[in-house]
Amino acid sequence: MSLIPHYHFELSLNGGKVGDHVFDPGWTDYKDTCLYVSFDIAQALRPGENTFGAMLGNGLYNVIGGRYTKFTGSFGPPKMILQAHIVYRDGTEKVVTSDASWKTHDSPITFSCPYGGEDYDAQKEQSGWNAPGFDAAAWDVATVTDGPGGVLRAQEAPPVKIMETYGIAAIKKTAPGCYEADMGHNLSARPVLKVRGKAGDRVTLRVGERPGQPWEDHSYTYTLRGGGAETYTPYFTYFGFQYIFVEGADLEADATGERPVLLDLASEFVTSAAPVVGAFQCGNPLLNEINDMVARSVRSNLQSVLTDCPHREKLGWLEVSHLMGPSILYYYDARGLYRKICRDTTESQLENGLVPDIAPEYTRFTKGFFESAEWGSAAVQLPWLLYRWYGDTDILARQYDTMARYTDYLATTRDAKGLAKAGLGDWYDWTPEKGHAGYAQLTPGELTATAMLFDNARILSRTAALLHKHGDVERFNRLSEQVREDFITAYYDSASHTVATGSQSALAVGLFFGLIPETDREAVLATLTAKLEQDAFKPSTGEVCFRYLLLALAQAGRNDLVYRIINRTDCPGYGWMLREFGLKTLSEQWDKPGSYLNHCMFGHVQEWFQRHVLGIGQAEDSTGFERLLLTPTPVGDLTEASGHFDSPRGRIAVAWKQEAGEFSLDLIIPGNTDATLVLPVPANSTLMESGADAGQASGIAAIDLEGDHPVITLGSGEYRFLCRPAKTP
Repeated sequence: MSLIPHYHFELSLNGGKVGDHVFDPGWTDYKDTCLYVSFDIAQALRPGENTFGAMLGNGLYNVIGGRYTKFTGSFGPPKMILQAHIVYRDGTEKVVTSDASWKTHDSPITFSCPYGGEDYDAQKEQSGWNAPGFDAAAWDVATVTDGPGGVLRAQEAPPVKIMETYGIAAIKKTAPGCYEADMGHNLSARPVLKVRGKAGDRVTLRVGERPGQPWEDHSYTYTLRGGGAETYTPYFTYFGFQYIFVEGADLEADATGERPVLLDLASEFVTSAAPVVGAFQCGNPLLNEINDMVARSVRSNLQSVLTDCPHREKLGWLEVSHLMGPSILYYYDARGLYRKICRDTTESQLENGLVPDIAPEYTRFTKGFFESAEWGSAAVQLPWLLYRWYGDTDILARQYDTMARYTDYLATTRDAKGLAKAGLGDWYDWTPEKGHAGYAQLTPGELTATAMLFDNARILSRTAALLHKHGDVERFNRLSEQVREDFITAYYDSASHTVATGSQSALAVGLFFGLIPETDREAVLATLTAKLEQDAFKPSTGEVCFRYLLLALAQAGRNDLVYRIINRTDCPGYGWMLREFGLKTLSEQWDKPGSYLNHCMFGHVQEWFQRHVLGIGQAEDSTGFERLLLTPTPVGDLTEASGHFDSPRGRIAVAWKQEAGEFSLDLIIPGNTDATLVLPVPANSTLMESGADAGQASGIAAIDLEGDHPVITLGSGEYRFLCRPAKTP
């Protein structure tokens, strides 16, 4: 077993790559945590001499600049440690460690930066350098050095791997020796070049999201060794792209001998290997396209941090992690990644308790890009999400101090009205006149910040109770109650039943968080409904409040309004991006193609698909999906939907169809799980299960009524319900 922490590495044993990971280990604040990665190397060992080889890259550990960079900064030159623990068949053991007996040499990689690209000179390769028998006498002795200071921890997030490889979809010549190749998919990827030419020939690759628009400051230059077909893939960087632009080669049909021959191109999709645990499809082709669009965008940004985009940023902007959290966890087993993000918030937290907008905090931004409650609150929201989703009390205990210190800090930013300090607010909200314009245009920044403080304090009170921190239970409960009172006093207009400016965002926040008088909920919902009608059901919310808008409507039983917002192809929205611009991933601006076309920040609709269309959820007091609350919901003209979620207890599968006045539902409930099923049919419907009266069916404990709908209590198993209208006399 070998344990290797460094930044980044490609490890080989006896000339063959160890494992199938790329970009190991994950990005961290290296002064606090250095991750190590373990591999089983037994099959690669052989009798006699064995040789380890390692290539080191910079990653975000050592951002040197030289081309495009989001920032520059370094924890020092790349370094590594390795330990191999070998157990022989006779039971004896041996531990091999990296030390001063190792040898080092400059690699053929002459430039490497996660933002700027990579250059490789194959003439500098030394054949057999990582295999037994190589003579390294001329190499330098390795320098023994201290690490960057961080504690060694096992990497718990899923590794990044090459998940798919795509070939050329179309290619055209743009100038002598220059080509533009459409790879068919916009994704986080590494280009692959196959070429033949003379030693010293050079081919440069650039990449971009749009035809004719390469990213000028990100490139890959390969210098050929000569002597036959050669294949090059950058080792330590990736980018978001669909197009590869080739400079310095000719297709074989055009070869003149002056330039090398371009034999092939490919793109390797690199993303987290987090297992897929969910699926959704329905009878509406547009909704299926939207689901696929969000899925592509999420996958491109699932790396060792949850990135904002796979090209310009590559940073862990924290609002995405909690606002998109349920959407992501419904589709991927990203528990390990989310636990890592929790630790990242701790290691980025300042002495005064503030958690900045990005973690790890490799660079310090200013104004709202440094201190925004909607971003920093991930430090509180994520541990609670992991607890609810997986029953993970360990993460609450580990993160409690971070959660409490941040909430206490946020409370100190309140003004004379008790409102928390504004940051970015409802970032990228939309108006017909201005489109998206960055900072919130329609809703006070203090409103969303104060809502986050309220919810954080409420979570801390509940967490303190779980951890038996009794003094904090009441302290945070008082804080949440005071913040709620201050919010209502500052923003709620009881005469008009509106919140603050009356924007979609303000009304949705009031409803979703319960920051309005409970007796006025229906009236405020009516105000929101009227506002949406006034806006022609076009969403004006930014990325922060779009989730709250969808869920506030759904929780109020107005999934029909959510459907009207989603199921359209005019501006702005998912359908506009798909139909008008032909995008297959999410733009940062959904009224037009933004500067970059592969963000996941508006992907909250996937949570709605799973939680409300399929109806897969859990009871309010349940954790780890122990007690399910199933609410399948036909909506609009949608007549069928199906999908599943592999919960911590097993697969929950739903397939419903509505036709000819009948509603059918196929259902799978995993073992050791109870469920409450709310059927979307009239209370007096005839209910059948597997062809018999549902009241007599095995596994069904009770059939009751909740309002106008049948409510069935049932245990684990497979069910097939058929609901028919009651016969009229």
